[in-house]
Amino acid sequence: MNNKEIASKFSLLAKLMELHGENSFKTRSYSSAYLTIRKHPQDLNSLTVEEIENIQGIGKAISTKTHELISTGEMQLLNTYLDKTPPGIVEMLQIKGFGPKKIGTIWNELQIESIGELMYAINENRLVDLKGFGQKTQATLKEQLEYHMESSDKVLYAHASIIAEEFLSQLSSKWPNHRFSLTGSIYRKVQIINSIDIITDAQEVIDQEIKVMNDVVSDDKGISYNNIRINIHHVSPSEFYFEMVKKSCGQEFWQALNIKTQAYETEAAVFSENELDYIIPEYREDHNVEHIQQYNGHNIVSNEDIRGCIHNHSTYSDGVNSLSEMVEATISEGYEYLVITDHSKSAFYANGLQVDRLMKQLDEVRAIDQSHNDFRLYSGIESDILNDGSLDYDDDVLSELEVIVASIHSNLKMDIDKATKRLITAIENPFTSILGHPTGRLLLSRKGYPIDYYKIIDACAVNNVAIEINANPLRLDIDWRYVQYAVDKGVLISINPDAHSTKGIKDTTYGVNVARKAGLSKYNCLNAFDAEEFEEWVQEQHQKR
Repeated sequence: MNNKEIASKFSLLAKLMELHGENSFKTRSYSSAYLTIRKHPQDLNSLTVEEIENIQGIGKAISTKTHELISTGEMQLLNTYLDKTPPGIVEMLQIKGFGPKKIGTIWNELQIESIGELMYAINENRLVDLKGFGQKTQATLKEQLEYHMESSDKVLYAHASIIAEEFLSQLSSKWPNHRFSLTGSIYRKVQIINSIDIITDAQEVIDQEIKVMNDVVSDDKGISYNNIRINIHHVSPSEFYFEMVKKSCGQEFWQALNIKTQAYETEAAVFSENELDYIIPEYREDHNVEHIQQYNGHNIVSNEDIRGCIHNHSTYSDGVNSLSEMVEATISEGYEYLVITDHSKSAFYANGLQVDRLMKQLDEVRAIDQSHNDFRLYSGIESDILNDGSLDYDDDVLSELEVIVASIHSNLKMDIDKATKRLITAIENPFTSILGHPTGRLLLSRKGYPIDYYKIIDACAVNNVAIEINANPLRLDIDWRYVQYAVDKGVLISINPDAHSTKGIKDTTYGVNVARKAGLSKYNCLNAFDAEEFEEWVQEQHQKR
């Protein structure tokens, strides 16, 4: 270990001790040791225990632990604190400007234990009322978190796609006489991206110029742009579209296509000249190999097919915008209806609605709805599924609402039997309209609790309950691999943004990406229903109560 590495261990120890409320004198001594060791001109590995002890600001206790680190690579006291601290909390301690006291607050008050959960809470506006926080602090923390997440090896598609298009645009502008295109996983709109693949018919000589472009970093592994790894694939002009399609497919999917090796004039020609319908990039996954022959790309849902916005939050719970602002934003997107589903009373962390506030909101929803002739605002709630599977309002309250999204937000540590039973109990509740984010996962942060997808989908089919694709980029839940089974069982899929702001409504597009990956037809997508069709579905939900 060099001095910098040794110092970092003491810095982490000091932060962990402060996080756990230990003696402030000891905490400060380890913080001071970090600064002393980091700046010390001599390599501590070359010094004896006594020599280290004699360094001003070190002392015997620090010297002993330093020698322990040098000799074993570990520090037992540090390991003790690491053992009782969730890994996600330890990761938060590495974020610049986010100190142990604030981390301790969100951990103890909101039970947040990972970066992804924290980002999700910020997007839902949950931190503003915590002691030591506020709107400005929350906004600053969001920027810090985004930087931290961007610096990791894996990124969400929602972020990677922006970076990819930006870099692609720069390449096309710099070399206008050559073709550049996305390919690989980014082109398939995979939820989590390890790298951005770009194919070009420009020669490899341009690689030297790419290395010195703004925001490009070159190392022995290759190049990265804004902290995302970039793979440049050089091909001859005649190979461009053949290789573009090949590299955009899963390996098994490509082999099953049996495409002839030859020159093609367009991407579409790669399919048509092999007597295949054009297959959208999102669908080119190995999981879809057995469905190639039944592929019907003409009816797959697109952003243009979405007619309504379901599952949204307002300032009544933890949303950023008012009901009126959410309505106006939805209308500006060209949608025909909005379903407002603020958090229910059990979601205390999200300012969930007690019955009196829910009734007050209901009055406002009805007033706004009546003020529009060609747009519908539906009343609803995202009702928490309690530990026994019941919803957290009485039937007489639920009967006042038009759409109920049932979701799990608490007691997430369940085995597959417990989770499946809990969800099915909620599905069998006649007031449940839509099953929200079925596994509770947060991508790159929290695995979903295990569920028996097939039993849950079967229960939704029997009870006329739709299933949500939660379009929030951190969720994208239900997983696309189970969508086709749901469709085969006659279950409608609802692509819901789970918007906590007017900006969040635009997240619907990420849910559409997932639906297209599954080959979801617009006819099986609930919010591809027009206003009249959706009203009929709402009435069907009322009839089953």
